[in-house]
Amino acid sequence: MHQILLVDDEPYVVDDLSISLPWAEMGFEQVHKAYSGYEALELLQRYPIDIVVTDINMPEISGIELIASIRSRWKHIRVVMLTGYAEFEYARKAIEEQASAYLLKPIANNQLIDVIVKLQEELRSEWETWSSYQRTMQTFREHLPLLRDRLLSELLQGRKLSVQQLQERLAQFDLPLQADLPVCLAVVRPEEFFRRQDMRSMLLFEYAIINIAQELFQDHFHIWSCKDVHDYLIFLLQPRDDIEPSGNPGNDVAQAAYQLQNHVSTLIGGGLSVVTTGWGEFPDQVYSLYQSAITAIRQHIGSETGIYLDVTDTSSSQPVEILQPLYEPPLLFHMFEANNWQGIEDKLNAITSELGRNPDRSLEHIHEARLHLETAFYYFAHKNNKMLSEIVGNPLLEQAPFQTPDKLREWALEVIVLLREHFESERLNSRTVLIQNVHEYINSNLHYVSLQAIADHVQMHPVYLSKMYKLETGKRISDYISQVKMEKAAYLLIHTPLKIYEVSTELGYSNAHYFIKLFKEYAGMTPQEFRDRAL
Repeated sequence: MHQILLVDDEPYVVDDLSISLPWAEMGFEQVHKAYSGYEALELLQRYPIDIVVTDINMPEISGIELIASIRSRWKHIRVVMLTGYAEFEYARKAIEEQASAYLLKPIANNQLIDVIVKLQEELRSEWETWSSYQRTMQTFREHLPLLRDRLLSELLQGRKLSVQQLQERLAQFDLPLQADLPVCLAVVRPEEFFRRQDMRSMLLFEYAIINIAQELFQDHFHIWSCKDVHDYLIFLLQPRDDIEPSGNPGNDVAQAAYQLQNHVSTLIGGGLSVVTTGWGEFPDQVYSLYQSAITAIRQHIGSETGIYLDVTDTSSSQPVEILQPLYEPPLLFHMFEANNWQGIEDKLNAITSELGRNPDRSLEHIHEARLHLETAFYYFAHKNNKMLSEIVGNPLLEQAPFQTPDKLREWALEVIVLLREHFESERLNSRTVLIQNVHEYINSNLHYVSLQAIADHVQMHPVYLSKMYKLETGKRISDYISQVKMEKAAYLLIHTPLKIYEVSTELGYSNAHYFIKLFKEYAGMTPQEFRDRAL
């Protein structure tokens, strides 16, 4: 229900409008009356008014001044201006002040009703849009922690984002970090006490640990956290630019990490092991920082508990680099499942380019890439109930180890092409079989056939079946049914003594007149004329 305000310095105009229109039937729960601009502003402050109908020429506060006040304070209100012919040029200013509509006096009731009904529809549409937006934003806010967690998890796994893409996501997720500024990681491994907890209790403990970490780190760092695939809590830290630097940010990280261990032990009773990393560019080096922390936990902490380890100084070590394109998302397995053949080829190119870019890559890296690719090939074939050897042949699978990235790419691309051709052909064949099944069912059930019955027979959703049929044949299923029915009708009319209504019933038409109409559209003549001509 809406509320309307009628404004004019001539009382009889307002009073007449208030009683001459069926306001209640139009959906107005209250009609307010004002005899001056000041009185109108007072009522606007007291009531949730949706539409104002006001004269343009009033003393003290004119209609244009009233509109300006409304627009500055109640932007949702619609305003209808009333003006005489002599004031038309003056009324242009009302339009410039964003009046919703203006009407020339004298006003016909039906004219005013039409304008107001239109404004009511605008209001309803606007509030529905706003309500939908509000619901969307509420849902977004409710899922914001999960979205933040997922984005950081993807960066830890090696996902590549441009600076612009990342900055847009950070702004969208309300994260005050800056791309290209240094970050470090604090990786927290909950110990035995926490691993004994049930899932609900563990979620509460993790929430408590994250809150304690926020308190400890927030004075010096912007902090972004998530839970990784190992059930470790990961904290990405970036020095705040809105405070004076304390000197060595690494010392601040180490001090807060020690305090985190002590606070969690004292307040919760469980132990933590914490690994902090050196500094790297954000986001490009997040993956390598994370890998250094995970490696340190595996190599230097193992099953020990309550350990704090700083892996800042890695200059003396010469680790064996991993072949990152193999393991960064999207993975080959996922792209095979999605039939993303272009993505698969791009992934292969990225792997072999990385192998060729670094001359220090060993033959072992090439062998690793081959094993990974083979595993993806076997996975895809077996998941589709096929043996890989039947598709690509044993000679291709049994080739000797490759010595160069180019040979690896040549071999893998040949396998990929064979897989794609096989499953594309199989998909097309399966569609051919589907169309045959549909036609056979229709031909056997002309007396009673429907899209739902056909869909049930081939075990598909009717909408999907319709799309598939149109894609393969260029026709609708209903067109094929009509064609087959008319062809069958023509045969029955010539080769059987069945009467016209009996032919109609035989084909599933309950109304013979409707059957005659359809047959005439098909053959250009009535069924009887068709029969007579054939005799």
